[in-house]
Amino acid sequence: MNNRDWRRAYLRLHPKAALKKLEQPFIYQISNDELYEIDEKAVGFFLRCDGTIRGEDLTSENDFVEYCIEEGLLEALSVPHPVDVSISVNTDPSLRYLELHLTNRCNLRCAHCYLGYPGSREIILSDAVIITQEFASMGGLRLLISGGEPLLYKDLKKYIALTNDIKARRVLFTNGTLIDSDKLSWLHVDEIQFSLDGWGKGHDALRGPGTFEKTISGIHSASRAGIAVSVSTMIHRKNLDEFDLMKNFIRDIGAVEWGVDVMAGGGNLEKHGELVVSYKEAVPFLDYAFGGGYHGSSEGYACGRHLMTVMPDGQAVKCGFYRNKPLGDARKGLRECWMKVEHIPLSQLECNGCSSLNECRGGCRFRAPGPLAPDPVMCCYYGISG
Repeated sequence: MNNRDWRRAYLRLHPKAALKKLEQPFIYQISNDELYEIDEKAVGFFLRCDGTIRGEDLTSENDFVEYCIEEGLLEALSVPHPVDVSISVNTDPSLRYLELHLTNRCNLRCAHCYLGYPGSREIILSDAVIITQEFASMGGLRLLISGGEPLLYKDLKKYIALTNDIKARRVLFTNGTLIDSDKLSWLHVDEIQFSLDGWGKGHDALRGPGTFEKTISGIHSASRAGIAVSVSTMIHRKNLDEFDLMKNFIRDIGAVEWGVDVMAGGGNLEKHGELVVSYKEAVPFLDYAFGGGYHGSSEGYACGRHLMTVMPDGQAVKCGFYRNKPLGDARKGLRECWMKVEHIPLSQLECNGCSSLNECRGGCRFRAPGPLAPDPVMCCYYGISG
């Protein structure tokens, strides 16, 4: 049924749309990763769009309904098809992004990995599902399925199936070397983020000989399967002359996001100092990035305002860099762990008088030499001398 017939159609919330009460009400389009702010009147309207009521009995606002259909927020059905419609309620501040480390197993030994040498720990399937369901019930937006290498999680196929109906965008983080047609037949996620750290020699210098070709093959396979692709890149000594080659490939593949960052100290990088690039050399490459990201701050606060991580042992932490500072056991309650996260106001930072603070938002708190100190990468990026 086309848009102009919506008045006589039965309006239903799109299967890939969800009502979320964050700091204010929103409707979230999962496939497009788009968040639309709405008012209480619109909330009431969407709650009635359960596939049993004709459009003409719901509203007379033609432009609004046609816009919602075009944006994938509503469906216009020729016959009734009822569904339950509800709104999930988050906290303030809202937990919007959850990085779930299913395992610390990995098939690679990357020279820069902040987690260090891989282990053998895995979260129990039932615990992973319960944590995921609680995140979704809280109005979470993006579930970041991580590791280690999550494709080595022995129960990944079951986990994907058991979380298929959550109203959140599932994003798989992978090195890409294990992606094949068999896995893609059941790997029903909304997005796959691949680590691509150079073009040929640069990538292999960081992740091991032969990994580049496998990762590129994995990216092509995911793209052909119709799964949205994003890319994450670390700036290092061996890939500085390869960014334009990566840029062309990432553009041609139609990636939805490209995250570019400076390598953090610790982990395996301590043994590979030859890969480290000075901040002055590195910051120009940050401009290659595009897309939303999820580590950012919100108005008036430093990074991680809406992000939390759960490690393979079930411990919740601010992010993976703070794995030695657990907030609590997510298996006993994700919401309780989230309420323990410290959110740092920008006004408390040592650089609170800086003219660039509203743009850099304090940068990365882990990378800063102290909890309230400036992030030297952002200072370099904005030309602020120490």
